[in-house]
Amino acid sequence: MRHFLDLSDAGAAGLQAMLDDARARKAARAGWPKGKADADAPLAGHVLAMIFEKNSTRTRVSFDMAIRQLGGTSIVMDAGSMQLGRGESIADTARVLSGYVDAIMIRTDDHQKVVDMAQYASVPVINGLTDASHPCQIMADLLTVIESGKALPGLKMAWLGDGNNVLASIMEAGGLMGFDTVAACPQGFQPSDEDVARGRGRAGGASGGRSGGGCRAARPRRPNPPRAA
Repeated sequence: MRHFLDLSDAGAAGLQAMLDDARARKAARAGWPKGKADADAPLAGHVLAMIFEKNSTRTRVSFDMAIRQLGGTSIVMDAGSMQLGRGESIADTARVLSGYVDAIMIRTDDHQKVVDMAQYASVPVINGLTDASHPCQIMADLLTVIESGKALPGLKMAWLGDGNNVLASIMEAGGLMGFDTVAACPQGFQPSDEDVARGRGRAGGASGGRSGGGCRAARPRRPNPPRAA
């Protein structure tokens, strides 16, 4: 895996490996100061560039602390302070940053920008959020589910709300990791057929031996109107 633009870039085995590593590192850090690097500091000497075209609190802090805990450092940039915000192309930005840093994370409102960044960068690119998907958020959610004592294969996950980028990544995760997703979305805000298809068991090999998950999106029924007295 060179880039992490969507969960399928890693595949079921890759996602499971990331979850296992996250649990092990979290356990090993118990009781440590938050800014202390992991014992093996696997990213010592490495620099992560973080580009924010959308405001953020949790994504910014979590990525910054993650690279520090892995032994590396970060450079935080927003579009308004870069030539990117003045019309410089994604391709030029990707080439320039690749000459200075070891990886790029971008949080933007247009998924095509992440795809273009990955195409022209010579270093790994990570999707920190786009209008189409939010893979890193879902990895954190899956870790929370596992830490609560539940296995992913065979799990049924319910979603109430818009068929947005987060739901798209949840459905994709279900197809990869072998859990089912049932979504109830308002009329006109259902997920796309393509996103639903990605949740229908697209890959096997997840822990537990299940070959994939299912996905069903439905419009909630309207309540019956009150009867006249």
